[in-house]
Amino acid sequence: MDVQWNDDAGSVMAAMVARIQAVLVDVSRDYSGKPVDEVKAALQERWASANEGASITDPELTGAATAISNGKRVWMEDNGTIMAED
Repeated sequence: MDVQWNDDAGSVMAAMVARIQAVLVDVSRDYSGKPVDEVKAALQERWASANEGASITDPELTGAATAISNGKRVWMEDNGTIMAED
C-alpha cells in the first residue's frame, strides 16, 4: 500500500471543521429546546449533507443533540472534537 501525504491536508481539515461548525450553529438555532430525537434527526441529515455523506455517530450524536435540546452551545474544536457547554 502506497500512502502519500496531501500537502493541502491542513486546509482540507480547516474547511471540514468550518462546515461542521456551521451545521452545529444552524441546528442549535433551529432546534434548541426541541426533543432530543428531533434534534438528532436534523443533526444527522445536515451533517451528512455538509460532509459528502459522512455521518456523525454515537456517542457524539446523542451528546450534541442532548446539549442542543437543552439550549447549550455546541461547537467543534480545530482538532475535530465536538464540545458543549456544561
